[in-house]
Amino acid sequence: MRIKVVLFDLDGTLIDSAEDIGLALRKTLEDIGLEELYPEDIRKYVGGGARALLEKVLGDKFREEYVEIFREHYLSNPVIYTKPYEGIVEVLKELKERRVKLAVITNKLEELSKEILKRLGLLDYFEFIAGGDTFPEKKPSPLPVLKSLEKLKEEPEKALVVGDTEADILAGKAAGTKTALASWGYVRLNSIKPDHILKSPKEILEVLDSFRSP
Repeated sequence: MRIKVVLFDLDGTLIDSAEDIGLALRKTLEDIGLEELYPEDIRKYVGGGARALLEKVLGDKFREEYVEIFREHYLSNPVIYTKPYEGIVEVLKELKERRVKLAVITNKLEELSKEILKRLGLLDYFEFIAGGDTFPEKKPSPLPVLKSLEKLKEEPEKALVVGDTEADILAGKAAGTKTALASWGYVRLNSIKPDHILKSPKEILEVLDSFRSP
């Protein structure tokens, strides 16, 4: 059965955004007087959205109002150091040439995600963008995957979810799609096993080739 749609995570899969997220976090911690809590490796904390990031960093010092402080800093300039991972643009071009439908499912805010993709020249590759606020639930719930596939008029068994965290793989598996781990990202997996482990973006094309049938 041919794969007709690829659903990408954003941070850690399409783009390396850790430095800009870290910059916004550092400014937030300075504002609230907790700069000493800045983590040694921000990449271990990226994924899940602003609230999840702050909850992990702050622990019992987390306050709901800190989320808005972080978002204001991040929204003011989300693309200073952020860039697509090496090989991503070439793969997106090839997928479009193959007429594979492409979408992004991220836990980042929808409008922010669109703005970042636009600034990086990637927005036009995608037919649909789902953020953490697009649907009532976000990853690891399968709902954003299923709703996105509805928008694209495609079936789960003809879809591949590509992401770098357990939330991506769990969402894809629960929705009934094929799953692939982007090992170049901010990888965090416990016991869940993806269908494929990708060492580089170009291996996405190899996965699709393996599903081609007469």
